[in-house]
Amino acid sequence: MIRAKQLADGMTSGPLQARVWVDVETPTPAEVELLKSQYPINPLALEDAQEIGHWSRFEQYPNHLFLIFRTLETPHTPKSRTERVSYFYFPQSQVLLTYRNEPVEYIEKAWESFRGGSCIWLWQQLVDRGVETFFAYVEALTDRLEDLEELALDGDDTSQVPRQVFAQRREVLRIRRLVSQAREALLHLERLPELGSDAYLFRDLTDRMGRVYEGLDAARDELSNVLEVYLSAQSNRLNKVVQALTVISVLFLPMTLWAGIYGTNFDSFSEYHWPYGRLFFWSGLVVIAGLLALWMKRRGWW
Repeated sequence: MIRAKQLADGMTSGPLQARVWVDVETPTPAEVELLKSQYPINPLALEDAQEIGHWSRFEQYPNHLFLIFRTLETPHTPKSRTERVSYFYFPQSQVLLTYRNEPVEYIEKAWESFRGGSCIWLWQQLVDRGVETFFAYVEALTDRLEDLEELALDGDDTSQVPRQVFAQRREVLRIRRLVSQAREALLHLERLPELGSDAYLFRDLTDRMGRVYEGLDAARDELSNVLEVYLSAQSNRLNKVVQALTVISVLFLPMTLWAGIYGTNFDSFSEYHWPYGRLFFWSGLVVIAGLLALWMKRRGWW
């Protein structure tokens, strides 16, 4: 599919003109040949644009500027799918050509709302919409981290917090690499003298990508903290169990000694022939247990 809008007023026009925004989605071989015949597209750039899964990059060719900008799909899920748009900017004819191998939501929204503007301004607006997908991901990630923190504080063995933390860490590292490549491409773009006074538009985008990068670094550190909190909660639960077992052991140890002494077969114990010997034995057990329980209660053992 090839479609075009005039930069002056945003009206639909033929694609083979100057001062237009040309949008190309999954073109047929015949449409690719039509583009090559009309615009001086570098073959290497076209090959990169057609490649599936290419990372973000920027290159300056003799007849045009070329940017691959790989972003995230919206709405975001814990495993976000990536979207890729290739931008061909022809300064002499003032043509911006967007090339994509699949539907991209923010391109469609921009197409519907475009009512005219300069070529550089349009390019910046489209890239800005792509940058917004990273900000949306960081916000969604923050919400997921808060939920993980609650699970970690509960310290429940069935919550599988470590598994979720490591899965999120892998996802954050993947997005971090994606952001790093996109930011590097924008850094090369903003330094071009061809942009002139409009270079500040792309410097703003680079700065925003830097904030996304910092947010992902903070999220990675937060995930480490969540895992530490979970392990601490598990350790506290284990300590409470050990403490309970220790209290029970300390409580029964002197009682066991008392019962062991009077469980020996020596007739020399006068309590064996004493009418109140049984009462004396059980009263001793109760007194020992009560005094120990009171002592441990005052020390806060239970």
